[in-house]
Amino acid sequence: MKRSRARKLVHLWGTVVIAVGFSAVATYGASASSATGAPPAGLKAIGPATATGKTISLAKGKAGIFLIGPNGHALYIFDKDHGTTTACTGTCATYWPALTATGPITTGPDIDKAEVAKVDAQKPDQLTYYGHLLYYFKGDSAPGQTGGTKIKGWYLLGPVGNVMLPKA
Repeated sequence: MKRSRARKLVHLWGTVVIAVGFSAVATYGASASSATGAPPAGLKAIGPATATGKTISLAKGKAGIFLIGPNGHALYIFDKDHGTTTACTGTCATYWPALTATGPITTGPDIDKAEVAKVDAQKPDQLTYYGHLLYYFKGDSAPGQTGGTKIKGWYLLGPVGNVMLPKA
């Protein structure tokens, strides 16, 4: 009898955990979409990467919608960084220079300006978006290129601070 009751409790708690987990996943997935599941209306208008002159903007490419700097080049995050402490120094910094801004920060459409900040990390006035330090990749020679995603630990960042894992 005790064993049957224990099984029922385990089953009940398992159901609760699954329901809570599903709810969290559904809520997380909805953060970048409307109530209908479609992307926010402004994101539909995002086009290919071009030099905008804005400190941070968005572009659409094969990888999806991702952040670009004022020159139209893709912006990356490094998974070894800890908050605003950079793990990219020395030789790493020559291949992965920080996005910096000494003047006012300007943003393109659908960038949450409240989530953009300046910190002293790899360089003074390095920019972050949703707390992620932002970098360029020296191997990208033209707007919209995303060659840095082929290097372990480096990822594009999406419009709501989402780390964009490579497509399988």
